[in-house]
Amino acid sequence: MSTTLDHNPELKTWARIIPSSEPGQGHIERPGGFDNRVWQNRQRSPEAFELALVAALEAVFESGASELEAVIAGLNERHSQDRQGQPWTQESFLQEMAVLGQ
Repeated sequence: MSTTLDHNPELKTWARIIPSSEPGQGHIERPGGFDNRVWQNRQRSPEAFELALVAALEAVFESGASELEAVIAGLNERHSQDRQGQPWTQESFLQEMAVLGQ
């Protein structure tokens, strides 16, 4: 019996934080060198905070927000808070996106 995972525990991290601008140098994995799972770009299951942020962001984007200031305002209108339990600021939002984007 096989177990379905919602993340890829074998995902390799990028060697550099900034992807190469040279063609062919930006591969995360070598083709054919990994087990292709449904959630192959996750190293772990999402936390409750992350799932709540996704739901709030979807609602904000559905309302038409596309600029950073409007996204922050939309999150705060929905009483979404950063990891410290504070209203979102541009700084806290960009910091969180940088952490989640790794």
